[in-house]
Amino acid sequence: MSITRKNKTLKILPIMAVLFWIGCEDLDIADPNNPTAETATVQSLVTGAEAYLRVDIGVYLRNLLVVGREAYYLEPADPRYTGELMRGPIDPGGFLCNRPWAANYKVIQNCLLLAGSGDDGASGVGKTFHAYALMRILSLTAENGARLNYDGNINVAVSSEAEVWDAIENLLDEGNTNLASAGSAFSFTLSSGFDGFNTPATFSQFNRALRARVAVHQSDWATASTALSNSFLDVSGNFNNGVYHVFSSGANDQDNEMYESPYAEVVKLRVHPTYETDADSADDRYIDKVYNAGSTADYDDLNSSLMPTIWEGSYDPIPIIRNEELILLKAEVDIAGGTTGGLAEINIVRAWHDLPDAASGGLDQLLYEKRYSLLFEGQRLQDMRHYDKLGELPLDRVDIEGTPDDAVVTFPIPETETPG
Repeated sequence: MSITRKNKTLKILPIMAVLFWIGCEDLDIADPNNPTAETATVQSLVTGAEAYLRVDIGVYLRNLLVVGREAYYLEPADPRYTGELMRGPIDPGGFLCNRPWAANYKVIQNCLLLAGSGDDGASGVGKTFHAYALMRILSLTAENGARLNYDGNINVAVSSEAEVWDAIENLLDEGNTNLASAGSAFSFTLSSGFDGFNTPATFSQFNRALRARVAVHQSDWATASTALSNSFLDVSGNFNNGVYHVFSSGANDQDNEMYESPYAEVVKLRVHPTYETDADSADDRYIDKVYNAGSTADYDDLNSSLMPTIWEGSYDPIPIIRNEELILLKAEVDIAGGTTGGLAEINIVRAWHDLPDAASGGLDQLLYEKRYSLLFEGQRLQDMRHYDKLGELPLDRVDIEGTPDDAVVTFPIPETETPG
């Protein structure tokens, strides 16, 4: 089942891509793009945090997909997508590094104000968004860590990967505690991407879903199991139920930067050719999400005839986390427990996609299911990193001596964040 089935149920509301409040509250914000505790309302901060989570989402996701060998981005006007991202090193002063970093730290600025607002619901949402922004940064920088000081002082040491994971866990847990004290309703409105998760109790299920993802990546299986039991995991429910980034043509909003018509004369975003060669026969996840145009596009010694059909239009949503991922995370927990090998959850997912049962479970089968169920959702690179399988990602080009000319890169800390 493709994500577009969820798309048809989402009501797209105009979402602002710059930070200002369009409701009936105080409009007197001196600088709406850089609010302070004195100038911003809770609503403006929540709306602004959501907006900045969408800013440069195309750059962010293309980074993950190309490095994780889910995609090529064949852009002759900017060879960095087939150069830096596939050969390295990443330029710490370039836009591939800087723009996702800047957008996520703008989210964090809003979240710090929300956490100090005195509103438990706003604090819970702010800490959850803060943790999610750090998760996205770490998915690129990995062992290079991230900044946990938010005062602009670049002479303070960058925090290690382990320290950032600890901060993410603490933010999610503290945020969940705030949500438990927030009553039955928020004092603000979330976008339609949070339909079904727009009260403190239901938003807590989203918080716990993210907590489960983090715990799995940390091999903290007991915490992951508990978090999943308090999330929105539902093995008999709609696999596309979840939380989404939403887009619209409204004033000051933006479209889905990932969408290209798969039938256009020029399509820059291509699915990596191994997604065809490695797919099980008649796997409808491949069939639903990929169109084989027959003719390849050749650029920089790379080619693929596979076009993504995940989105049907320029305003289709992009998932943050879905029920299908939670079921597969439950399979990971079971695999780590060494009993069923995750086979029950794996076969629930396969049945949803009209596939026969897998003969056995285990990690390799689980990674196959995640690869095809979560195509282009940004999880593949982190999964392969977690299980020390980066060496299994395909390297497509070799030098004249037959040595791989490509690499799996890690993003540096932007040069604007380092002294000297």
